Amino acid sequence: MLNKKTRHLMKAVYYKAVEKDGTCLISQNDLLASMPYTFQFKKGELTAALKSLVSEGYFELIITEKKGEDYYCITLQKAGYDFAYQIAKEKRQIKMKIVMTVGGAVLSFVIGCILKAIFTK
Repeated sequence: MLNKKTRHLMKAVYYKAVEKDGTCLISQNDLLASMPYTFQFKKGELTAALKSLVSEGYFELIITEKKGEDYYCITLQKAGYDFAYQIAKEKRQIKMKIVMTVGGAVLSFVIGCILKAIFTK
């Protein structure tokens, strides 16, 4: 199960890798720039979070260094490609919860009106 920070990191990695047929070479600074401002990683945390995603089977990771900057070679695996399905599933679940909440409110209102009409006579 991914927490919010690693989910946003995986989204950034997924969209970068899918643009280039599942494999991408991305610098640490570019990866940090593609993250939302509210979920910024410190440079030491980023590598640890990427390695945790590797251990969960989302992608393969090779870390290289060029001119003092870390570069990540990322190749998506099956769980990485399935991540888009997880995002869509979460959105469907949220929409379903909203529909059920609104439906419950409407049903409560209708039942309240019916009971009011019955007992006020």
